[in-house]
Amino acid sequence: MAPPALKHPERSPFLRHRLQGWEPTIPHIRYPVTFGLYREGGNLGLFLAPADLAGVRRAMDLPGSDKALVFTGAQVLEDAFLSAPEPAYFVPWSSVDRLDGEVDVIHLPESADLDPEELAIVTPVLACPELAVPTDLGSRVTLGLNDSCHVAVISPDPELIKRCLNGFIQDYLSSAVLQDVPMPTLPDALIEELLEPLAPGAWQELMLHTRRSYWTLDIHRHGSDTAPIRWVCEGAGGRWRGGWAW
Repeated sequence: MAPPALKHPERSPFLRHRLQGWEPTIPHIRYPVTFGLYREGGNLGLFLAPADLAGVRRAMDLPGSDKALVFTGAQVLEDAFLSAPEPAYFVPWSSVDRLDGEVDVIHLPESADLDPEELAIVTPVLACPELAVPTDLGSRVTLGLNDSCHVAVISPDPELIKRCLNGFIQDYLSSAVLQDVPMPTLPDALIEELLEPLAPGAWQELMLHTRRSYWTLDIHRHGSDTAPIRWVCEGAGGRWRGGWAW
């Protein structure tokens, strides 16, 4: 019988993506688990991989009856537009989970009564992340999905960004542990340590190590001289702490 985490690998971005030539520390996690948080004008930009829109939407906990304005067909590479977007359309926020490929999604409140053709929104959103969230229309967040694997979460709301990062790390831990056990929750204080925006070009990588009597989660900081962060817990049913203080 397959371990619980491997019964439905297609449901988890941490299990279905592979990076050829990359050497995993956990055999069934075959794609580096990374994130970066950056200041984008008045917004924060949280970049996650591997990720999907379903996990990000779930972590944000916004009303499913809100609206999502969807743009497809636009891409950006090295600040150059590659293609123009196709006509935008609305779906319920709860339907964001089913979107895939290359797509931009702008959150709007349920009460928004707008014509997509009349909105002056720059797409793709990664071309201008500082203008990606139309807060004057009630928007709280904009999402960008690239190659079905990389998700950008752009929002002026640090609490929403914190929920997304918390959910991303929790989902990684659940996928990495091949046991049907209660997962330790992540204290707010630990997540808040990661909410300082990074310098351009810096990024962070998660690596879980499980031993018989304890687990460690190492957060390696690439592109800077900052030392890695290590969180420790007693394993299933335990409690995460910063370092070895028990």
